[in-house]
Amino acid sequence: MKRTHLTTLIALLIALLHAPALGAQTITAQDSVILNKLLAANKQYRTLQNTFRHDLIKKGTTYHRYGTLYVTKVKPTKKGDIEANISMLYTAPKGEYYIINTTNLYNGIDGHKLNFNYKIVPLMKLLGNAMAWSMNGDIYSIYNNLNTDFQLTSDNSHYIITLTVKKGHNKGITKMLLKYDKTTCLIDYMEMEEKLGLFHKYYMGLDSKGKTHSPLLNHPIDPKVYKLP
Repeated sequence: MKRTHLTTLIALLIALLHAPALGAQTITAQDSVILNKLLAANKQYRTLQNTFRHDLIKKGTTYHRYGTLYVTKVKPTKKGDIEANISMLYTAPKGEYYIINTTNLYNGIDGHKLNFNYKIVPLMKLLGNAMAWSMNGDIYSIYNNLNTDFQLTSDNSHYIITLTVKKGHNKGITKMLLKYDKTTCLIDYMEMEEKLGLFHKYYMGLDSKGKTHSPLLNHPIDPKVYKLP
């Protein structure tokens, strides 16, 4: 082999070794070990309550919001039903809300007062379930129902899951990034990118003073929090 060809081959091998690895597009058997762990751990609680910080990013500007998150798991009466009641009641800005229950999604954020009935707007039902599946640690359902590509990575304290909706599938959202605590397997962070260009970042357990809180699990939650305030 000529020296110039050998030099080129060596340079190519070095480039390949240092090139960033492509994200996995499907769930592998190795990924399933972690996903099964998340699912099993989250099945141990029926309710969850915690503080949260919500960063709403619109046209490059970030708006910080704070409040209390309530989650009560619901056993679906039929396939496709919402699998958790979720309520985000905001203390700043006071009076705002984002509520998901078995029949409706209520959006009272950023000046909106919107009410979506799932029978009329089925896309909102899918969005509601995407939130519920995230809270329940059910990545399989997000992956299967939103037609997404999949990537699982980790850092010292979290499993990091990226789900990107495949082109040609209008699901209202284009991407979700989820972080689950390696010890508790509970969700710590959720990032959602809407098709309309809005970004949402939810930090679980964080309050307006920057203090962190542990979730309250399996504690009775008043059903009224899942109705309009």
